[in-house]
Amino acid sequence: MNKNRHMKYGLLIATVLLMAGLMLSGCRKDTGSSGDPNDPGNAGISSAVGDDKTDQSTNNGDENREDTSASQTEQEDEEPVEIIDDSYRNYYEIFVYSFYDSNGDGYGDLNGVTGKLDYVADMGYTGIWFMPVHPSPTYHKYDISDYYGIDPKYGTLDDMKNLIREAHARNIDIILDLVVNHTSSIHPWFREACAEIAKNGEPSGQYKDYYVFKSQYENGYTQVGSTGWYYESRFWSGMPDLNLDDPTVRDEIRNIMKYWFDLGVDGFRLDACTSYYTGDVEKNKEFLHWLSTTAHELKEDCFLVGEAWENADPIIRDYYDSGLDSFFIFTAATGEGSIVTGPLSFSSKSCGLKMNDLLLRLQTTYDIGIPSMFLGNHDTARPANFLRKSMPDRVKMGGGILAMMPGALFTYYGEEIGMLGTGDDPNKRIAMLWDGLDTEGYCKKTPDGIKVNADSYYFDSVEKQLADKNSILNYYRKAMKLRNRNPEIARGRVEILNGLPGVTAGDQVSVTRRTWNGSDIIVVMNLNSVDEEKVILDRNILGYEKKTGELLGNTLTSIRSDDTAGEYVLPPYSVIILR
Repeated sequence: MNKNRHMKYGLLIATVLLMAGLMLSGCRKDTGSSGDPNDPGNAGISSAVGDDKTDQSTNNGDENREDTSASQTEQEDEEPVEIIDDSYRNYYEIFVYSFYDSNGDGYGDLNGVTGKLDYVADMGYTGIWFMPVHPSPTYHKYDISDYYGIDPKYGTLDDMKNLIREAHARNIDIILDLVVNHTSSIHPWFREACAEIAKNGEPSGQYKDYYVFKSQYENGYTQVGSTGWYYESRFWSGMPDLNLDDPTVRDEIRNIMKYWFDLGVDGFRLDACTSYYTGDVEKNKEFLHWLSTTAHELKEDCFLVGEAWENADPIIRDYYDSGLDSFFIFTAATGEGSIVTGPLSFSSKSCGLKMNDLLLRLQTTYDIGIPSMFLGNHDTARPANFLRKSMPDRVKMGGGILAMMPGALFTYYGEEIGMLGTGDDPNKRIAMLWDGLDTEGYCKKTPDGIKVNADSYYFDSVEKQLADKNSILNYYRKAMKLRNRNPEIARGRVEILNGLPGVTAGDQVSVTRRTWNGSDIIVVMNLNSVDEEKVILDRNILGYEKKTGELLGNTLTSIRSDDTAGEYVLPPYSVIILR
């Protein structure tokens, strides 16, 4: 397939064609654009080579102004940053099955992850969330048959211990998926409980109260063999629900958490929090309160993040009253969330103001705990799908907005190279593309046996994107490091500066101050997908010195800066940090 390589020719083409490439860069295999000027995917083309009059009306001679700070910020990207030891981290979600195969058996494994920890750290990630790693009869492993073991496909317990040690040596925290709403139907607890029913005609024995059994069928229940008893199984028959009211079950959960804390794990992602007690929010919160209290008694500084998949902020906020550290903010994620429908909206002419509204909404609503922000995960379409693969600069800006959000941040493996995946769950969990499909480390055993080939990947591999300054990968890398270098972004209080004295900015631009621990920065984001935007900021009023960081959706463009005059011309989909 034809491979575009804009960086090779960037210095040879005219400025107008540089702007035409704005929406077509990103180290992709092909453009996938229709050529239709009415297609949002071609907005950059029609604007750049057609009727764009922005340069004439807004540049005012700025085209000759050089950004003397650009090389300085690039140098700062490579300088080591002291990672703050708290839970406001950049987490990288890994599905081990599809990540890196270290022994050639076709499956990803823990040693493969260990071998890629330098990559994870160099990308600016300071935490890893592992999807379930325990023995399980399914590829996804959300039906666990042994909470204390490692699935043989993934390796051994010693492999996990080594991985944790090596991760901590690189200032990377480890959190595991804790699935306690249900077990596998082959878990010894459940098998023994069912055997007692078959033997005695009713629940009896050591595990009779570990699950919810009823003598009459109800919706969400499955029959125990040919007996007259039924067990709760809200997800499917292979996932019998645990009886979380039983004190012995809670003791088991406590022991499981203690076991992994003792091995060095830093926290847990809690699966299916809203399903603990189906339809009963208060009981869900009570259980989460017990779990949170118990976990922090075992490990005071642990981090617990819950999956409360709800589509309204007040509902998610209500779950914070349980005392849990964090919940995923589903209202901002996916193609229907407020990041895509707000600051990345195609139809809006005030995307900057929508970004401000989103930041204020999050700050006002989530007044306790840590919001966990993400674009997509293993259950959703991948960002490159809903952000439009034919618009790599928009894919990048999705990551840029994520990096500028408060709280903890989560990126799904492969998101940083624009991997695709939508529809059935296995499609969202295909092998990480490190190099080629036949190269070392590629996981050839596909999830649930689905067909995967070269056409399953739209953008280039990690290896090729690392060498391309304009790639999605290098954008994500810079965004994560910029976030680490400016801790005010994740931890700070947000103040909207648009419209205040000393600030001149259009509606497509978001200007905010982030204040934390006696320090503050100013974040300026041009959310205009087509045109550059000029921003004037009065240094005396706002109290900053200079630009210290930037993100460019297309590195063939540049930010024209004059710190002395406080004037900044931002190309489409770009960000600057002032300090």
